[in-house]
Amino acid sequence: MSMLALDRALLVEKDTQILELKDKISAIQRSISELRATKRSIQQRISSYKYPVLTLPTEIITHIFLHCIPLYPEPPPLVGLRSPTTLTNICRKWRQIALATPRLWRALKLTPSYMLPPEEIVASIVALWTERSACTPLSIFTNHSPQVMPHLLPHRSRWEYLNLDFDSGSQIKTLHIDGPMPLLRSLTLAVWDAVDTPLPLLEVPLLRTVVIDDHGPPSLVLPWSQLTSLTLRRTHPDACLSILRAASQLVECRLRLWSQHTPLGGGVVVLPRLESLVFERKGEICRDFFQSLVTPALLRLEIPEAFLRPHSVETLKAFISKSGCTLQSLQITELASLLSYCSYTVAFSSIPQVSFL
Repeated sequence: MSMLALDRALLVEKDTQILELKDKISAIQRSISELRATKRSIQQRISSYKYPVLTLPTEIITHIFLHCIPLYPEPPPLVGLRSPTTLTNICRKWRQIALATPRLWRALKLTPSYMLPPEEIVASIVALWTERSACTPLSIFTNHSPQVMPHLLPHRSRWEYLNLDFDSGSQIKTLHIDGPMPLLRSLTLAVWDAVDTPLPLLEVPLLRTVVIDDHGPPSLVLPWSQLTSLTLRRTHPDACLSILRAASQLVECRLRLWSQHTPLGGGVVVLPRLESLVFERKGEICRDFFQSLVTPALLRLEIPEAFLRPHSVETLKAFISKSGCTLQSLQITELASLLSYCSYTVAFSSIPQVSFL
């Protein structure tokens, strides 16, 4: 056979192979088309599917969101599982709901200062959260920092709970919060290096709860007579008595006394509405202070035994008799001995709840 004949035969063979491959390609293309059609059908079903959580009314989702963060006025973290920012990253609908729920953004914590980001980021955080909180009252936890306060002060009229932590009493001079705070209900102030610097807070008509934790309070000027709950820690007894004399409407009081080297002056302090009085453990012993109080409405007393010595039972009986109160709960802390336990149990058997710690 000539070369020409061989080439012709080979050409026919290749044509045949090409036709067979074209048939296979056509079959594959038909399969691809069928698969694509099936995929579209499945995708349509998926697209039409509604996840149960996304079918809930917005009001229910909002209520769930509010349970994802700490209970107000406790502030949530800026980031993390319990932060409202996490809710904005789940899906578009949840982001819209979270950003439209002011109560998610009404409590803000920016402390301590060494963990804060640069000032421009702090300003951005404060601006975002206060904008998202709309007109709701605010709960602010912060230290006194040049990064923080200038951005919070413009929202002073919305402060409802304010917790300030000072490294030094001298920082109070630059605070400038002596203007109106019409919604403020609770103030917590800590000063770790106290300086006797005036801090007048008078235009606070709703203020009822104050916690002062420092080495002797600065010259606070507060409407003491309108308070119903007061906590004083590291406070000199004389200064404490002066404050209590002015705070005549107290219902709850918690005290941790600081050192006292001179006899108390000023006579008796009457607290006609006081129902709960707690002397915190690890405070200074000041027997004269306890005996200076008259509390006719007192229902609960917690006190270290050292405040009552040397005649503990008699001292406590005299206090109850002088006050004319009807205690419902008595707790003696730092009890000296089992004998003391028996003495109290017998002497105050008329009190429904007597406990020891």
